[in-house]
Amino acid sequence: MKTKFIYICFVLTCCQSIYAQDFLVKNQNKVMGMINPSFYGFGESSKAGVVYGTEGYNDGNKIESRFGFANHYFDRSDFSLALDVQSTKITQLGFSTAQANLHYIYKTQLSYDWTFNPSVSVGYGNSRLDFSSLVFEDQINVLTGFIAGVSRDPVTIDNRINYMDIGAGATVHNNRNLFFGLNLKHINRPETSFNSESSNKRELSMSFQSGFEKDINPYGQSLFLPENSYLYLFNSITKQGDRLRMDLYQELILGNISVGINQHLNKFESFSIGQLGTSLSIFIEEIEIGANYSFDIGTNKIGGTTYNTFELYVTFDFNPFKKNRRGNNSRFYDMQ
Repeated sequence: MKTKFIYICFVLTCCQSIYAQDFLVKNQNKVMGMINPSFYGFGESSKAGVVYGTEGYNDGNKIESRFGFANHYFDRSDFSLALDVQSTKITQLGFSTAQANLHYIYKTQLSYDWTFNPSVSVGYGNSRLDFSSLVFEDQINVLTGFIAGVSRDPVTIDNRINYMDIGAGATVHNNRNLFFGLNLKHINRPETSFNSESSNKRELSMSFQSGFEKDINPYGQSLFLPENSYLYLFNSITKQGDRLRMDLYQELILGNISVGINQHLNKFESFSIGQLGTSLSIFIEEIEIGANYSFDIGTNKIGGTTYNTFELYVTFDFNPFKKNRRGNNSRFYDMQ
């Protein structure tokens, strides 16, 4: 019983620590609204998409993440509304969390070239810690390998947390090749503790983004590049409590194909983890389908494998003017 109690406390501590920080998918450069909702207003377009990702050492301890969004631009009123939903599940720990967010993004024309998009966000989330999904030592027969369905000293804890979450952000961009963004999440510091006698408030998250796009075949005269070829750079820096995260993306858009590399650095006090990734996507009319694979650098292997991340995504662009510019997949195509 003492061993089991220690194990439960360990699992609870792990989940509390994991939940205290945000899960961010690697495809931020494809769905920029997930890191800063003001980007849902970027380009004055209506879009939708889904992202699915797994990360970990092997199938037995994978973290599953799902993200979906839809936004609509109201042309006559100069604002956008967006809804996104994200869920994360760690089956081995009996832990899952989900959150739905509603975003309002306003458009302000600063000049002919520059546009300002402030946003406010309200979210509702819940998390669940289910000890009934865990297997304890007294359920395992070491001679036969059989796992009993019930522990002799069962723990029947099924805790849930419900909370409201508030955020605000802003972006500024020109209509050619450059943008910047700033976002604040968890302004109200929602309570995330599974223990009613203790507190574990979610820490304020601040992030800064920048992006730049360059036409690398402006006159269509290159023998090796398609007419619509672009170099796209996207960078994001996020600070949440003692944690610092940097995400850097370099992407080549070659007509209807996109290839890229990305780098990710997570730093917590004196501990840091680095990741390298590659991405590939194709454009089919107004649909982009792609994948991203990342792996850790400098960490020890477990079971012969390194910590890795694999993500798939699909996005839909409902801008009616994009049909008139087929093959041009510039991030700024609808503002030129």
